[in-house]
Amino acid sequence: MAKKILFIFNPLSGKGKIKNSLFEIVDKFTDADYDITLYPTKNPDYCERKVYECAEKYDCVVIAGGDGTLNEAVKGMLSLEPNKRVPIGYIPCGTMNDFASTNNISPDPIDAIDNIINGETIPYDIGLFNDRPFIYVAGFGAFTGVSYDTPQVSKNIFGTAAYFFEGLKSLPKIKGINTKIIIDDKEPIDTNASLVMIMNSTSVAGFDFGEFYNEIDIHDGIFEVLIVPKSFSLIDFPGVLARIRNGEREINGAKMLSAHRVVIKTEEPVKWTLDGEYGGEYTDMTFEVLHNAVEFIGKNNGGK
Repeated sequence: MAKKILFIFNPLSGKGKIKNSLFEIVDKFTDADYDITLYPTKNPDYCERKVYECAEKYDCVVIAGGDGTLNEAVKGMLSLEPNKRVPIGYIPCGTMNDFASTNNISPDPIDAIDNIINGETIPYDIGLFNDRPFIYVAGFGAFTGVSYDTPQVSKNIFGTAAYFFEGLKSLPKIKGINTKIIIDDKEPIDTNASLVMIMNSTSVAGFDFGEFYNEIDIHDGIFEVLIVPKSFSLIDFPGVLARIRNGEREINGAKMLSAHRVVIKTEEPVKWTLDGEYGGEYTDMTFEVLHNAVEFIGKNNGGK
């Protein structure tokens, strides 16, 4: 019996290239004995609502879009009872595609479909940020707002270079935030932070932490916490990240820690990003891991 796919695509992601591949995508799935139902996203939260309303009627959900669209799909899936959830396949069509980079998903739509057709279901940890789900990164401070501050038209025209130029514009605004961080109920860390990220990814904002940083595991029930104090100059940032990329856990006050649960308090409201989208302003944040909460379809890389 043919498998049923709920296929949701964002026609605005990246440069809208997915629209040019729709016939080939449908043909590829039908050749593999799938029945496919297509929906283009029409407004914010459309993907989340459609997944919530329809997913249990299908064998799997396939999302074509950027990381923000995928985040919506996960939120919709988590709104369902666990026994009604189905696996998610992903065709990356955004500008940065950090989730795809971490999971070795090809940016070519047809290759990504092969990954879905021939892949296996893989359990995936999801982060919970003040009761809001995110897949791979939550953060505040230096450069974290670039992904949602960069206009979509600039992303479509300039691609990843648009983030670079928007990042340059944000440099004068970067400042330290007095922050208290409590990891797994241990002794609080008090710092004047310029960057804090909680992540379950080897790629964030296009920066690849690399094969040497092999402690990031998508389903070990643990996320990584990167803390960079204001004492670092912006010129030092690339060097810090490069050393973390090679597996160092602490560099002159910058730390990479592992956590099941994090409480963060800041003396003033800070803007958070969740999976590259604006996540709101907060002074108090609680983070937890939903262990193996969602299944994705893809290649199993031994948990990494």
